[in-house]
Amino acid sequence: MVRIKVPATSANLGVGFDCLGLALEQYAYFDFEEAEELLISGCDPVFQTEDNLIYQAFTYTLEKLGQKSRAIHLNIDSSIPPARGLGSSATCVVGGVLGAFALTKTPVDHYQVLQIATEIEGHPDNVAPALYGGLIASFMGENKIYTQKYDIHDSYRFVVFSPDFETSTKEARERLPEKIAFSHAVANQSKLVFALASLASGDGELLQAVQTDQLHEPYRKVMIHEFDDVAAFAREAGACSVLISGSGPSILAIFQEEVPIEKLRTQVSSLQHEWKCYTVNVDLGGAGIC
Repeated sequence: MVRIKVPATSANLGVGFDCLGLALEQYAYFDFEEAEELLISGCDPVFQTEDNLIYQAFTYTLEKLGQKSRAIHLNIDSSIPPARGLGSSATCVVGGVLGAFALTKTPVDHYQVLQIATEIEGHPDNVAPALYGGLIASFMGENKIYTQKYDIHDSYRFVVFSPDFETSTKEARERLPEKIAFSHAVANQSKLVFALASLASGDGELLQAVQTDQLHEPYRKVMIHEFDDVAAFAREAGACSVLISGSGPSILAIFQEEVPIEKLRTQVSSLQHEWKCYTVNVDLGGAGIC
């Protein structure tokens, strides 16, 4: 049996739309073991079939590696909720790809894993940080995927607000306009440069000034019930930045030094929907074989 560990991720980080992703210390564990027939446990019965994304990634990778398909017992132990903007599908993909490498005793080539995972997922903004850990920028060239890891100052603290409802990534994508103002594109491009600098330097005032996205958040936040309430609580508590995590509905708030977590939990408990509120560290190691 082999065990794969994959961190949750938060994509976009405001002005880093479709290019930035952050790995978080919230994990999914996938156990792979050869078996007589396919058996999947640890998840909703509706996902215990050959259509399971982890198993699909596993079999796709076997083919890429020139290995024969095989039946497995797959057990899932994940604290990452699905359809909440925390990279649950990317964890499944990366877990399935690494599971194929591990079970066939194929030496892990991280760039090859990234290529295969991106082919399955369709884009690298979540799979790259899930694989490498930390804050990762990614870009798909014509024949190559480019990634760059950036530092995050140790004064920053991260809080996740995750609600009891889901949003559809497809619907969130459809909410985006086909055209945007040239001035908005220029503004976001400029802010992204300074956002990366402020995350590395610990300049929270600068981070607060530049984290106002104009490409996706204005169109997506209307899908997130009580977004304005949660954002107001976080900002009143001193957050430098309040962002939609991925396509939502989870919200990521960035603080410096102190986080009044109990006060925030009390405030969100007054809302109509149930919001889980917790601090989370940045995962720096990325996915791996345990």
